[in-house]
Amino acid sequence: MTSDERNRKHDCDTATWLGRNREEGSLRVLILSPILLLAFFFGGARAWIWQGVAGLFFICLGAWIFRHGLPAPGKDLKRLAVVACALMLAPLLQTIALPAALLEILSPVRAQWSGALLQFGGISRTAISYDPLATLTHLAWWLFLAMLAVLLSLALNFRAGKIPTWFLHFLFALAGMQALYGIMQTLLPFVGVLWDTHAATGQAYRGYARGTFISRNHFAAFLGLIWPLLLAYLLILKSPRKTDHILGKREQALILLQKQALGIFCLALVILALVFSQSRGGILAALFSFTLLYLFAGLRRNQVAGVVAACGVIMLGYGAAIGFEGLANRFQQIEHGATGRMELWQDGWKAVLDHPLTGTGLGTYPEVGRAYQNAFGPGQRASHAHNDYLETAVELGLPAAGALIAGIWGLWCWRAARLWRVRKTMDSGRLLLAAASLAALGGYLLHGWVEFNNAIPVNQLTAVIIATFHLHISEQGIIKESEVKPLQSAV
Repeated sequence: MTSDERNRKHDCDTATWLGRNREEGSLRVLILSPILLLAFFFGGARAWIWQGVAGLFFICLGAWIFRHGLPAPGKDLKRLAVVACALMLAPLLQTIALPAALLEILSPVRAQWSGALLQFGGISRTAISYDPLATLTHLAWWLFLAMLAVLLSLALNFRAGKIPTWFLHFLFALAGMQALYGIMQTLLPFVGVLWDTHAATGQAYRGYARGTFISRNHFAAFLGLIWPLLLAYLLILKSPRKTDHILGKREQALILLQKQALGIFCLALVILALVFSQSRGGILAALFSFTLLYLFAGLRRNQVAGVVAACGVIMLGYGAAIGFEGLANRFQQIEHGATGRMELWQDGWKAVLDHPLTGTGLGTYPEVGRAYQNAFGPGQRASHAHNDYLETAVELGLPAAGALIAGIWGLWCWRAARLWRVRKTMDSGRLLLAAASLAALGGYLLHGWVEFNNAIPVNQLTAVIIATFHLHISEQGIIKESEVKPLQSAV
């Protein structure tokens, strides 16, 4: 090969490398921007926010595909596409106009409402959904979640074999900023939520850590999805390889110590903010997540004890200044809170019994559910059931909701069993990250029995990306059985 040919090859390789880096960087921005926007604006709790973010995402996605092309899907992405289409089938059928006779068979109560509207001169809607437009917009949101999961899977596979530190750094920064804001709200009760002008919510949650979220419970669920990954990342943190030939061992150790100290301080603030949200469900879910992480990852090392002890000292130091009296009082009121939720669940179950087969339509609970509520006084109505599973059953009906819930829990149990089997042969760093993400999802799913976290778009989106990350990191770290046997025989 001549020198000119070598130069041309080098230029071609450099251009390819730069193009790949630009593609990877733009893909990361496309993935992370929706999370930032939703978290900054109430967690996306207002319809115009999550609809606007989803619409902007699809526009940017079209531009990205036009610029970089559509990558060839792998087997995992094809499976994800099949599952996503199956999930979206039920809500799509809810928006289709049906013959009145068929509607009366599938959903008699819905047919009665259609007849009443027709009698009073209204337009009789023969779709199963009470609000087809709301169902379609929520269906578009599901499509957004599926597409973002696919893109995240592509981004994580750009550098196969390497731990995606860019993703973990982003979670550190996002959770840290939310935690700092939440602790500020606890120390300075007059500090409210950005853009929130609703006096009632501001007064009701004054003095609680809730970051940029309206509800402290949703804030706690958001942090509960992230902090286990932060703990796992701290345990596998190493000095960067780029400095191996530049700095000595002492300098490398000092840099690593500084990073660990900063990470421990940030993690302690995140957990402290979760505690001072005073969300009983969120705190109990966090304890459940830590128990799962301990069981799966075998956290019995001195390093873990040091990290946990350091976090504990920081938490106790700041917590003593803030005061734990309010937290203790919150847990003493568990019986009172449980009574209100039980009444709300009974009202929601009545809606399920009226629409057992087909539900009321995806995204319709805020309107339909109010007609069944007796848990509050006149003029007071809750927009959600304070139970993700019950709300899903109301909107989708028992068959579709049962299949969805059983599928989610079944997938979690299958991943847990698989991780337990391979934990001794798996790379230690990836085992920690896989166990942390699985534990975070377990706590989130448990918290869903007493809260409506999935109704908060950023929480639902964060759960999806944590699940995608778990699938990626666990499969990357598993050593195949065919590779283990030769190793064992050699030993």
